[in-house]
Amino acid sequence: MKHKAINFKTLVTVVLLGASVASLFAVDAKTVQDSIANNEMKEPIKGVVKNIKPKFKFYGFVRNYFIYDSRQNYQSNEGLYNQIPKDQNLNELGEDLNEISSSKFLAMTSRLGVDVSGIKAFNADLSAKIETDFCGFSSSTTMLRIRQAYVKMKWEKNALLMGQTWHPMSSDLPDVLGLASGSPFHPFSRTPQIRYDFLLSKLRFTLAALWQFQYKSVGPDGADAKYLNHSIMPEFYVGFDFSNKKGFQIGTGLDIVRLRPRTTALEYFVSGQDTTGKDIYSSFTKKVDETFLSTSPVLFLNYKKEKFLMRFRTTYARSATHLNMMSGYGVTGIDEETGAREYSPLRSLSSWINFSYGKDLKFNLFGGYIKNFGMEKELVKIVNPDGKSENSLYTRSNVSNIDCIYRISPAISYTMKRMTFGVEYEWTAVSYGDGYNEFVEVDGVRTVSNHRICGLIRYAW
Repeated sequence: MKHKAINFKTLVTVVLLGASVASLFAVDAKTVQDSIANNEMKEPIKGVVKNIKPKFKFYGFVRNYFIYDSRQNYQSNEGLYNQIPKDQNLNELGEDLNEISSSKFLAMTSRLGVDVSGIKAFNADLSAKIETDFCGFSSSTTMLRIRQAYVKMKWEKNALLMGQTWHPMSSDLPDVLGLASGSPFHPFSRTPQIRYDFLLSKLRFTLAALWQFQYKSVGPDGADAKYLNHSIMPEFYVGFDFSNKKGFQIGTGLDIVRLRPRTTALEYFVSGQDTTGKDIYSSFTKKVDETFLSTSPVLFLNYKKEKFLMRFRTTYARSATHLNMMSGYGVTGIDEETGAREYSPLRSLSSWINFSYGKDLKFNLFGGYIKNFGMEKELVKIVNPDGKSENSLYTRSNVSNIDCIYRISPAISYTMKRMTFGVEYEWTAVSYGDGYNEFVEVDGVRTVSNHRICGLIRYAW
């Protein structure tokens, strides 16, 4: 779309591109231009830079959400990013304090972005993307945040991407209206990465190294990227998929995460006795070396024909909180000499299927199910010599008593030119237990559900 308002275009360019996009093209372009000006060369270097005039394509939308919830939920982004309803919280009168309805109307997910292309270097098409919305927070202030920011080199049969974009496990998002895009049934994460794709006939192979930023693993100190950073090794993903001209796509992948939950531990020693003869313990901080590895495989199937689209995905999630899934891990052993701990991931099987039909008038139906399988080894309860206990189970939102989760969500939307109107009903139910056994397995004894109505108004360009 052409923009006649020069001031608007200039402002958007400055905000979205900044120094990062400028630096992408500055070196090659300036070198070539200076050389031509000095009559050192009559044309750009062959095979290195063939075009020094990048093309900018601006895009985005203004999106307004209206939401209604029948009870309190685990959610973020002012409630727009909704996951599951909270367990009962009964008072002395037997009233459920979480059974409170709410509604909101917000436009904070409105988005701005720009794609940059038009340069060919090293026999590859060079491009870049930077994208932002208004879902970043500092105290109570809404501000811009980075959604995607990457550069890409694309050849005929392979491509190299460097920067922040969707996690490979988050590809093929379900076609729903809600901001959470099927989470926690579908892995959801955008993260810094270096990704290489290779196309061989109808097969595509993907290999990626990833680092955590906005979406993080949990640990003794809550959600933090340090558990991955301290392990030195980045997160890895390897996968492949097969596509044919009849609209079928089938693929599989494996996410590999190595975490270091702690770098230090407290060493306790007897420093004296009280008046009753009971030992008094003191402590000092020492280094510990402890890491553990977890893997999460995924299988997916897509089919598209004319206006019909079907998507199916199943993920065997193990310590997958960085993918916004209801997951985690726990302590299963302690070395008495070094104080280092052993860990085992929580396991769950998450599956969903999504149908959509239409173009301007579209109908969607989403269904998802998650089953908790606990841990392979027994959870260790930690009681220090001074008598104080420590938490030995680390889960998303500190929720550990879930047996299973299921969701059904139909939706309808209508697009007229660039304007879209849509409404979606989302029913999410969770089977909670009163606790868990030594393997963190849960027997569901009550079902808590939330009824959400989501209305969407969007103008895109």
